[in-house]
Amino acid sequence: MAQTAARTATESKTRDAKGKPRRQESNRDLAEQIVVALILAFLIRGFEAEAFVIPTGSMAPTLMGRHKEITCKECGEVYSVNASDELDGRTSASRITSGTCGNCRYQADIRDAPSFKGDRILVMKFLYSLPFLSGDEPERWDVVVFKYPEEPEVNYIKRLVGLPNEVLRVYFGDVLTRSIGSNEPFTIARRPLEHQRAMQMLVYDDRHRPKAFDGMADWQRWKPREAKSWDEPTRGTFKPAAKSANWSNLRYRNLVPDPIQWKDVLAGRPTTKPRATLISDYYSYNSNLSGERQNPMQDWFQPHWVGDLSLSCKVQAASPSGMLRFELVEGGISNRCEVDLATGKATLFHGRDPLGEPAQTTLNDLKSHNVTFYNVDDRLTLEVDATAPFGDGLAYANPTDRHPAPTAADLDPVGIAAKGADVTVSDLVLKRDIYYTQNPGASDYAGIIPWVGGDDYDSRMVETFGLLSDPSRFADLGNLKERDFEIHPGHYMMMGDNSPRSKDGRQWDTTDQLRSDFPEYGWDPNRRESWEVPEALLIGKAFYVYWPHGKPFGPDIRFNQDFRVPFRPYIERMRWIR
Repeated sequence: MAQTAARTATESKTRDAKGKPRRQESNRDLAEQIVVALILAFLIRGFEAEAFVIPTGSMAPTLMGRHKEITCKECGEVYSVNASDELDGRTSASRITSGTCGNCRYQADIRDAPSFKGDRILVMKFLYSLPFLSGDEPERWDVVVFKYPEEPEVNYIKRLVGLPNEVLRVYFGDVLTRSIGSNEPFTIARRPLEHQRAMQMLVYDDRHRPKAFDGMADWQRWKPREAKSWDEPTRGTFKPAAKSANWSNLRYRNLVPDPIQWKDVLAGRPTTKPRATLISDYYSYNSNLSGERQNPMQDWFQPHWVGDLSLSCKVQAASPSGMLRFELVEGGISNRCEVDLATGKATLFHGRDPLGEPAQTTLNDLKSHNVTFYNVDDRLTLEVDATAPFGDGLAYANPTDRHPAPTAADLDPVGIAAKGADVTVSDLVLKRDIYYTQNPGASDYAGIIPWVGGDDYDSRMVETFGLLSDPSRFADLGNLKERDFEIHPGHYMMMGDNSPRSKDGRQWDTTDQLRSDFPEYGWDPNRRESWEVPEALLIGKAFYVYWPHGKPFGPDIRFNQDFRVPFRPYIERMRWIR
């Protein structure tokens, strides 16, 4: 039978950090529960499902814990900031005071913004028993609720990344695997396209340019490489200036303003020139600062270079002729998709080498199309509207023991080029893959790339951007060591999508292990590895976000800091969990 009680599903208990019972549900929560009770009655009637609430941000962006949802007043991007440290938002010391927009890096004062409880989700309790949800066995990349091995009365939710009888390796932000006892090379664990799409994180959305930088041409991120080779007839819409027998290139440079430049521009003062930086694992959800947490460098210094990118845009050809090319550079190597607009045939390239055979697209039909080109997990693929002509993608070979380091070409890693084509591109959005750190809360680069110095906050911040703008300082990344996890039969390994801020198998202990020399210590005699979850502790598969949070609209009427009316169901964020 269906159960509708909301329960905790990540690393949070029913008591606060000081061991006191948490406060009762607020008036807002009560009102939301009344609304969603009706929804639940229809959604899960007749299924063995249960509703859970996500309290923390370890699975963001897939699932949101307690957070503030902010509309950036400079660029208009809507982003979320972690608020799980607020301990239900009732103590001033833990109140989240600021967050930074990942799109334009404007730091906002958000202390008055309401904090929302986390996503309410549905979990199928009898694992994988329905064929439309999955097969008979847990699968890699499933989002799973399970009992925390060290405290089985506590439920966690993570993504299943490691399977029984394999060694899982975390290396350069990727997950690689091979069978236990094998001497074969590790192979990268690639996600199905539906999971890959759901787990992408925003780098820059050209539809949301910061107002303070309007008219400052040096700060425009998308610009033609050859002077006057591309026009911008309307804001954010680009087209080649003329049909040319040569490639004309529109390029993206990651021109991120640092806090000092933001202060200068907002004050109307001259500022230093923009400098392109490498794309890193910066994530606005992790930019939260509070009265108790006053280390802004920790939020800004998210320095792991990410070369796995995707480019989305709208494309419309005015005539069925010429060529259109999308390019994503990683480690100085060009990955391309070239489309013949006369035939609609698309070909993928890694470096100079074509991958597989051309595939048919509809880009020659003179209609507007939504296009996404991916370079993720050493695999290229293309989406045109709702179709993927190359399926999940075509893989290319990369050394699994020595990852390429960034080069100067990675400072302008994304391009669109046209040759003999009359075509318009718009709505340019750049995203990146999740970077899996080897340890939560710690840099993979420790001992390889020196930590930034300086005597004060401003100088350290300038040095941080100086580091990311100089790929030569990453030359020693080839010395990055891997971290391996051996997973035994009947066990799995779980990791959070918000890898730097996820308490998961990478940092668990074995306090559950029964020890003969300390009879009161532990309960489990099976001697699991610290990172393993026994199959018996799996509860179910998360499959739907049925209530993200109530979406406020209209006048700002509040009964308390976090209960704002009126609100409506947040239908845009109700979704299947991938």
